[in-house]
Amino acid sequence: MNKPFKFNSDDPLWAVPASVSERLQSRIKNTEYAAFVFCGIYCAVAIVILIVFGIAALAREEVVYANVIFGFAFATAFLYGAIWFTHYYFLAKHLIAGLMGALCIYLFYTGGTEGTGPVFYMAFPMVAVFLQGFAIGSMYILILAILTVFIYTASLFGFDRELYTFVFISRIARVFIITAFLAAFYSYYKYLSERELILIYEDLEQITFADQNTGMANRNLMEKLLNTEFKRYSRYGFKFSMMLISINSYGRVSSHYGQEAGDLMFKDAAEIIQAEIREPDVPALWEREMFLILLPYTALESARLVANRICNKISEHDFFMGSKVERAIASVGLVEVDEEGLTNNIQKLELIHYEATKKPNSSVVS
Repeated sequence: MNKPFKFNSDDPLWAVPASVSERLQSRIKNTEYAAFVFCGIYCAVAIVILIVFGIAALAREEVVYANVIFGFAFATAFLYGAIWFTHYYFLAKHLIAGLMGALCIYLFYTGGTEGTGPVFYMAFPMVAVFLQGFAIGSMYILILAILTVFIYTASLFGFDRELYTFVFISRIARVFIITAFLAAFYSYYKYLSERELILIYEDLEQITFADQNTGMANRNLMEKLLNTEFKRYSRYGFKFSMMLISINSYGRVSSHYGQEAGDLMFKDAAEIIQAEIREPDVPALWEREMFLILLPYTALESARLVANRICNKISEHDFFMGSKVERAIASVGLVEVDEEGLTNNIQKLELIHYEATKKPNSSVVS
């Protein structure tokens, strides 16, 4: 399972880690060897069938036809072995589609056994889109169809159109078109299903690790990060600080203008906090009306500078409630973590923050 968040990324820890297309490409890359193994099984079955057909052709004294069939079996085995030796596993699916298409062209050109050669066209669309996917598989199908039509209409390389009756060839063409459309639709909807699963997975990641209203990390992720940071502090002595922020005007605005207005003020405050913190700092929604900021490698005095800057920005900001403007009061509690344990430090931070909420104006208490 992929890690929910890329900690070495330039994106915030709480951001969605990658786009859908990147996830799909990563999935394709990670399954190349598995696809190679599957193609190997397919090639083994195909080689056995070709050898059986070749032996049957020899029994009918069709030596040229048998030699061609054996040649396709040998080419499949040799080329697949070369792919295995060079580790270019992605070429396996192209090998199968290419050789099968070439075999279809040969059987169509020669008629195969008693004029049944074109029957093998029925299997090609399913194999092509199953191995190649919607786009490349459809391209292979189209190339095979164009080459076949060109050979038939232009009598290319001395092709004998009398090999097949018009009724037979038209039925083969109709069934081939129907099979190609069904195979393409199957592949396309399979791609859509994979894409939808990835979108659902990313939604679950956001629900698990991010607050939907503010876009910040949620308490679940913050607790993991705090534990990691405290272990680093305990082992190496790297100082870090924590900041707890509440918007005292939130309740008043919510009761006067409605819950939606209160949430809007809270979201604006979250944007101010994210704009004012430094790049290594991590903001999170700790409780419904409180933010907790992790400040790694930061002593108390440096953290106080950040806290004062946030406090001032929130106090000076105009929060628009329709045609009216409201001001907010920010209460900030601040501690530098010590050796008493993470739980004790958080309790101390909450008590300090409570002291800050008693003050009539925006304030920082440490």
